Formats: sequence, structure tokens, C-alpha cells
Amino acid sequence: MSYAKLYLVTSVVCLAELNASLFSKWTPMLFVDDFPFQITGDEVFWTVSSLKLGTVFGCFLSIFIVDFLGRKTSILFTIVPTCPSWLLIAWNPSILNIYVVHFIGGIVSGIIFTSGLTFVTEISPAHIRGALCSCFVLMDYCGDLLGCVIGSFGTVHTYSYVAMSLAMMQFVLFVCCPETPYYLLRQKRLVAAMDSLIFLRGTGDVAEEMDSIMKAAEFDPRSSGILSSLLHLISESEGKAAILIGLAVMLLQALSGPIILIGYARTVFEKNYGVQLHGIPEITNYLVLATVYLISYLMCIGLVDRLGRRPLMIISTLGISSCNFFLAIYSYVEENAIDTTNLQSLFFVTVLLYTINVSLGLASVPFVVTNEIFPTYARATCVSLCFCINFTWSFIMLHVWRWIVFQYNIHSFAFWIISGLNAFSVPFLVFYFPETKRKSLLQIRQYLIEGMKK
Repeated sequence: MSYAKLYLVTSVVCLAELNASLFSKWTPMLFVDDFPFQITGDEVFWTVSSLKLGTVFGCFLSIFIVDFLGRKTSILFTIVPTCPSWLLIAWNPSILNIYVVHFIGGIVSGIIFTSGLTFVTEISPAHIRGALCSCFVLMDYCGDLLGCVIGSFGTVHTYSYVAMSLAMMQFVLFVCCPETPYYLLRQKRLVAAMDSLIFLRGTGDVAEEMDSIMKAAEFDPRSSGILSSLLHLISESEGKAAILIGLAVMLLQALSGPIILIGYARTVFEKNYGVQLHGIPEITNYLVLATVYLISYLMCIGLVDRLGRRPLMIISTLGISSCNFFLAIYSYVEENAIDTTNLQSLFFVTVLLYTINVSLGLASVPFVVTNEIFPTYARATCVSLCFCINFTWSFIMLHVWRWIVFQYNIHSFAFWIISGLNAFSVPFLVFYFPETKRKSLLQIRQYLIEGMKK
């Protein structure tokens, strides 16, 4: 069995997420020397906030379109707002247009992240599903690196045109890709579903897998709509468990704090602590963080289908709790006017370790597992809701961080909270977080059913 076509299709879908991430990773461009106008700290905050708010709306919109239009069409649809948004920035960069483009970019990101991750989940075989889904989430962080590189060596116009060109290329390539077998079966298109699976697996010997997919995607008239699918899921004991697990893990992911670290990296490094890498420009700090993120994330991709989801989550959560604990101590010492000059290198190392621990588990595994635990008839609806809640919490975290840190200048309190919440979540991961490693989507559903019987 050859997976060459599967990898090719996955790469094209990943390119869509890379394109979407260029909206969110555009913030460092606000600090380059050739930017047409100066932007204040408050304007940077509302730029990040408008993006996150748009992502929430995009995830909410996905509830209605991912099942109605299909996973593939939903992704293709995002080309409509993407190109005009980049042209707006290229032709008339202003603070109002920046807000508008970031909000639209957030909507695009929410739709692509929800429909794209569902797409990859449904086309992947069980033994490599975790790695392929992690590769999709990885593209969000590759946008960090690509955005920083373009921002370092190009102009605002260059950034806009490169981003728009990549979006158009992905659209042309993705038109030729098939829809997922799960969605086609839900539409009662058995022949198309079989053709899709044969194309993705590179062989006609797919009878056994198709039988498993047909059982997992079995149609039930009681779950044909958004509300009915939710009510039907809630009526099942394993459905309640899946919803609670999805909501809990999304909350944990948001509370791990990566949005704060990424969104305020410049502030954390320089404005508040004076930590500089021997005079290296601010945007280089983004390059360092993005590179470390990328390298450590590759370790997660290699381990997620071998070591498993649960061990990675536990390791990642404990590491984040420990790093935040040290950052809280450092901040407390700094706030009490004690000299921390000799600790600045250790501070920077801790931030890098924080980055590594986030990328090892909490950056991607929650999104992967959330897509795996819901049955086909409710997957798009429930995943969209869970992602919507996750990005809503991230939006709240941004405002809470700004209120605590910038209003009252007490970084230590914020780090204590993040450290404590992550530490208290470890028992949930040990006893209730499902291990879905190398299980088919049908086996995962049966696993949840058996778990509820115990």
C-alpha cells in the first residue's frame, strides 16, 4: 500500500493552514523599520485581539458550513476573503485596515483550522493519524518562521503578495483533491467514497477499511442536523464523556499560555525585563522562538503515534507548570527591585524550555484528540464548538494578561496562575484523558463506550 497520494493531499491541506497562519504571524511586521507608520502598544494589543476574535467567529461559522458544504469546499471557500484582505494591506496599509484584515484573517484561520484538521483526521489511517494531524497543526507554527523570514528581508508589500500567491497556489492544487470518505458516506455517496479511499491509499484493496469507515459513519436520521446531532450525542453516555473531555482539554490548551508567549514575546523579552540577545533586533527574537518551536515540534510528530497522546500531554503540562513557576519567581524578584542581571540568561533559557514543552504536547495533541473522540455525525459540529471555546478562552487570556500585567505590572501573579492551573490538570490527564494511539475512529468510539461501562 502506497501512501504517496495521501501525503500529497495532506501537504496541500497543510499549505492552507500555513497560508492562514501568515495572518496571525503578521504582527512582527508591525515593528520593521520600513512599516509606513508607527503603531502603539495598545494598537498592537487590539491587532492581536481582533485576530483572535475573528478566529472565534470563524470556528462558530464552521458549525454551519463544514457539514453543509463539506470539508473540502469549506477550505476552498476561504480564498474569497483571503486575496482581497492581502490586497487591502498592500495597497492601503492603515491601522483601521490592519484591524479589519486581522479580523477577516481570524475568520479564515478558524474555518481552515476546523475544516482542515477534520479533513486530515478523516483521510488518515490509524497508525499515522496522530503524526499527520500534528503536521497540520505544525503549519501554524511554520507560519511563525516564514512570517519572520519574510518580515526580516522583505517589505509589507512583499509579505502581502507572497501570502496571496501561496493562497492562490493552494486553491488550484486543492481543487484536484478528493473529499473525505467519511463525509461522502454521510452524503450517501458510496461510490465516490470508495473512489476517494482508493485514491488516498493507492490501492484497490480497501474493503476492510471501508467497512470500518461505513460503521463509523453510519447514518442516523436522529442526527441529521446541527441541533439533532448534539442532542443525539448528549443522549449517549459516551457522547457526554466525549463532550466533557473535549471541553476540558480545550480549556487546558488555552490555559497553557502559548498565545501570551507568542503575542507578547517582544514585551516579555525587552520591555519588561530588558532581556536582549547581545543587541539583536526584536524580530530576531521571534525567529529564535519560532525555530525552537519548529525543532521541538518535530519531536512531537515523531512521538505522538509511538509514545502516545497521554504521555506527551502529561510531560508537556508538567514542563509548562515548572517553567511558569520559575518565571513567577523571577518576576516576583524583579517586581521587588532586586537585581536580576545575573539571572537574565537563565530567564531566556526558561522561555525556550517553555516553548519546547508547549510544542511537545499542548500545542497540537488536544486538537488531534478532539477530532478523534467525536462520532462522524457530530464531529464537525462538536469540534467547531470546542475550538470556538478554545479561542474564546485565548481571547480572554489576552485581556486578562493585559489587565494584570500592563495595568498593575504584576507579571508574577499571571505566571503563578498558569503554573497552578497546569499542575492541577495533571490528575485529569492521568485518569480521564483517552489514549487514542493507533486506534481507528470506530475503535476510539468503542473504547469510549467501554470506558463508560467500567
